[in-house]
Amino acid sequence: MVANQPLPDITTAGIWSASSTKYGFGITNLYDNNTETFWQSDGKQPHSISVQFPTRQHIHSLSLYLDIDKDESYTPCKICILSGTSQRDMQLLQESDFASEPRGWIDFTLSDVDGPLMAHYLRIELPSNYENGRDARVRQIRILGPPASEQQFRANYTLPYTSPDFFMFDTIR
Repeated sequence: MVANQPLPDITTAGIWSASSTKYGFGITNLYDNNTETFWQSDGKQPHSISVQFPTRQHIHSLSLYLDIDKDESYTPCKICILSGTSQRDMQLLQESDFASEPRGWIDFTLSDVDGPLMAHYLRIELPSNYENGRDARVRQIRILGPPASEQQFRANYTLPYTSPDFFMFDTIR
């Protein structure tokens, strides 16, 4: 893999949904490239943000933009990241309690020594906020794929399954 190679942004490749949304602060604010806008929940905790990809995606990392100075008690203090092939088989990937108050981009690497995460479905749960706030705000989300060189490597050195039977089960959820 080439050092400092840019990671492709796959944020808009999926279908986004949320456990709840306050009117005027919708889910599309999460990927509008403007840190002054935000998604805000409107309901009981835990809050969640989900993205469903039409095909299994290689996911290198997930980044959230949070700002305690602007959002105060609306800022999540704990985040859980889950993935799976559907909502029914979600597995916890990472759980993070912030040691310091978040200001800016927070990165979660979802790749390991075996390569990037491969998932159809990704969910971010926000179980608690600072100052025991009820609703949550997230200003931006970015989902990044693996570097192009890694994708090319995996395409060249994976087993050459080409039968219809194999591909039939590749996208079942």
